[in-house]
Amino acid sequence: MKAHEMLEGFLSQFEPVECKKLCVADFEGVVFSGMGGSGIVGDFAKLMLEKKGVEQPVFSIRGYSLPACVKENWLVVCTSYSGNTEETISILEEALKRKAKAVCISSGGRLKELAEEKGLTHLPLPEGYPPRYAMGFMLSVLLSLFGMREEIQGIRRNLEKHREEIKQRAREVASSLFTYLPVVYGTPLTEPVAFRWKTQINENSKTLCYNAFLPEMHHNEVVGLDNPSIRNLCSFVLLYDPEDHPRVIKRVHITQEVFKELGLLLRVFEGRGESLFERLLYLAYLGDWVSLYLAEIYGQDPLPVRVIDFIKKNLG
Repeated sequence: MKAHEMLEGFLSQFEPVECKKLCVADFEGVVFSGMGGSGIVGDFAKLMLEKKGVEQPVFSIRGYSLPACVKENWLVVCTSYSGNTEETISILEEALKRKAKAVCISSGGRLKELAEEKGLTHLPLPEGYPPRYAMGFMLSVLLSLFGMREEIQGIRRNLEKHREEIKQRAREVASSLFTYLPVVYGTPLTEPVAFRWKTQINENSKTLCYNAFLPEMHHNEVVGLDNPSIRNLCSFVLLYDPEDHPRVIKRVHITQEVFKELGLLLRVFEGRGESLFERLLYLAYLGDWVSLYLAEIYGQDPLPVRVIDFIKKNLG
């Protein structure tokens, strides 16, 4: 299946999954573990649970080790599309040693094998996708796991409503990023989306991209704009949401003024939709199309990830 076909079908991935609902209040905390395209869904799920008002701590981690505070009464959700991501397998093994409750999500692989060996819940994913093109499947499983079925359906309806508009906007943004280093700024609520933009541009467009986030960037990043030799090599995007903290919204406006004073173009986007979740996935889908159109302009095949394959081969 081609990249464009998979992205066109992204909307249909948002479908509630039949599984036993878990209540966060039954645990001392929750950890989402994953890497790459399987890790970003943990960032979204963490944000969504926090916006739902859960009182327990929620972590989304990338790497080999669990936080020291994670013990017997914690929930650890391990997501690896392939089921063979070594960092995620390491987290699962550590969670089992600490006697935490573990749930596994994959299309197969070692993660599924371990789940079957240890009698753990394993939630399957459709096979045949690069992980970054299966985000809707993975996010639907995570949200279903915590009873957010209506949110999943709302996301799908909203994306269906705005699909053509999103693609049109994406073409314009991709053209503005061509031959520049893309810089995608985010806010506390759009941080997972801004990071998704970065990684999609990296993998699909085969080009560098980097992030910075409000309010932290007002304490360092903005000073770097004083160097015209470097800033003129970049093209800037800022993503925010109306539900961000009022002081963050004010900082968005101030950032626009800073760029205006410097004679720089800053493209500012907020998602469209009735809920935060709908708006965030609107922005994520926009970024996905930007990365594909940018790959098209550069003449790159968005699917191969040669350097990642080389690294995995050398890790053995």
